Amino acid sequence: MGLRVENNAGFAADAYGRITGEAAPLFLSTGPGALTSLAALQEAAASAPVLASVRRALPADSPSFWDMTILAYWAWSAFDAKSPNTMHSAQGAGGLGYGFPAALGAAVADPTRPVLAVSGDGGALYSVAVLATARQYDLNVTWLIVDDGGYGILREYMTDAFGQATATELTRPDYVALAESFGVPGVRTTPETLERDLSRALTEPGPSVVVLPAVLRMFAPTHLGDA
Repeated sequence: MGLRVENNAGFAADAYGRITGEAAPLFLSTGPGALTSLAALQEAAASAPVLASVRRALPADSPSFWDMTILAYWAWSAFDAKSPNTMHSAQGAGGLGYGFPAALGAAVADPTRPVLAVSGDGGALYSVAVLATARQYDLNVTWLIVDDGGYGILREYMTDAFGQATATELTRPDYVALAESFGVPGVRTTPETLERDLSRALTEPGPSVVVLPAVLRMFAPTHLGDA
């Protein structure tokens, strides 16, 4: 099963920090192919500094709004908010679709700072119509969409529990083309170019969309004990 009781968010973030001095890695799992050693953790840390890239790209005083997506699960444990009242999420409420509309509200309240919204491709489907509002009012919101082809967290949990996932894959749009159809600039990025592309988007005035095609991995649930 790989790392067991210790493989919770706090342990993973702490281990990653000791290895790299940065935020926690994203490619961790307890199902088949789980990380089973510190060497494996080091390998993951070297290959997937996605959360650290987001932190470096986002200005220290800018607010961020996180949907229910795997990247947000890591952020709850390992993202340094830097300033009070700047990290917001719908954790525990099943709040798919929360991130982007909430970020627009923050941009209306304080148009002097860029705002970041983070969603998965599943959660983004709940909020695509709001691109029209973002464009109409030229709100300074950058929407980072992590596109893993479906409901990634459900895929992870079902695969770990049952050996396969059912009905977690989604038919979805090309989010870059969709953004551009609203007149909102869009860019497709990679883990290696994320920091650069996200920084650039946050610097430009008005709304923007950054799409990261990536299958991120979850750590083990912490509420389950050993059988």
